[in-house]
Amino acid sequence: MAEKVSIKRKLWVWSVLALLLFGLPAVSWLYLRNGLNWRKEAQAELKGEYGKILPVTVIYPDGSKDNLLTQKVCVIHYFGANPDLTPENKFILDTGERLFKQFGFKSAAIPDHFRLVMISQDGTAEFRSYARTLPSADYATWVWSGGLNAWRAVLINAYTLYCQQNNTKPAMHYYALADTTGTIRRFYNALDEKEVGRMVEHIALILPRE
Repeated sequence: MAEKVSIKRKLWVWSVLALLLFGLPAVSWLYLRNGLNWRKEAQAELKGEYGKILPVTVIYPDGSKDNLLTQKVCVIHYFGANPDLTPENKFILDTGERLFKQFGFKSAAIPDHFRLVMISQDGTAEFRSYARTLPSADYATWVWSGGLNAWRAVLINAYTLYCQQNNTKPAMHYYALADTTGTIRRFYNALDEKEVGRMVEHIALILPRE
């Protein structure tokens, strides 16, 4: 009986050793390989260059100027002229709120590298009221009127090029993602949760690490 117990104990010990020596390293290797493959795939999706975004300049009382989008990772959406609070626009505004909570301003002590860029002219009272009541409203960069047509031209031309090069069917509502150099790297269907989820992964990938 004692011999059987001894044999079982030895088998158990050897099983544990085999797991430590071979099993766990194999799992770790697979995990690292999959993580590396994911990163390579995500980086490959961001290699495109589809033009530069426009500056959003603020002029201070002393006459100095500042581009609010300098060195920022930007998510841009073009609402157009006089948008209403349609279900689609509300969804996009709410998505912007989620993005702000994840990547936006937290504290003066934490580097702030993310910007929402919402481009619109006027808008119905309902649309403007809803947009301005969101907690992210104070930190989103709204381009209410100046440069509306210029932004439209930049985004439409870039999106057309993106769809052609990637054999992608154009979406009616879309986001552009620009890196800290102001270069548009990718576009996403703004009403597709899977696409938005991929955009979140890409934002996390290109945000500066400090």
